[in-house]
Amino acid sequence: MTDTAPFFVAAPQALARLELWAEPAGASARFAAAFGADLPLLGQATTVGALRVIGCEARAWMVRGPLGEVKDLTRRLAAVAADDGAATDISGGLARIPLTGCDWRILLTHGGVFDAENPTFAPGCVAGTVIEHMAVRLDVVTADQVDVYVAASYAQDLLGFWTQAARGLDVR
Repeated sequence: MTDTAPFFVAAPQALARLELWAEPAGASARFAAAFGADLPLLGQATTVGALRVIGCEARAWMVRGPLGEVKDLTRRLAAVAADDGAATDISGGLARIPLTGCDWRILLTHGGVFDAENPTFAPGCVAGTVIEHMAVRLDVVTADQVDVYVAASYAQDLLGFWTQAARGLDVR
């Protein structure tokens, strides 16, 4: 870890949760019509324009976008859900911690139970796991960056844990 680039919580952005109660095929078609791409499968993420779409659970996605557009994003996702689901603004509920550097995979093994060092856990992959007793969602953005989503109330605890665990690692 470098002394000049400590871990940090990313600036707030719009974050919405899209949940579907029926098969997602119809909603995926509506999403493609509204946003220009299909919904990613469970465990996958994609960037669509200014949005990051994260397949986080069966029939549930997190959609991250510009902060000033949270109401519009939630409204557009509610139209995608139609009568088959719901869209909820969860912007204040989760903190996003971007980890960069060649050793982010090693850092995730400290206090965790997920094999983050597996090379198939590559850009576009998403996983949910526990690190130091905290539920996290991992979104591999590039080979050198993973975004970690954690409950906002636990973010400072996770940052403190990683600060101690990262000594000697190239991760920031």
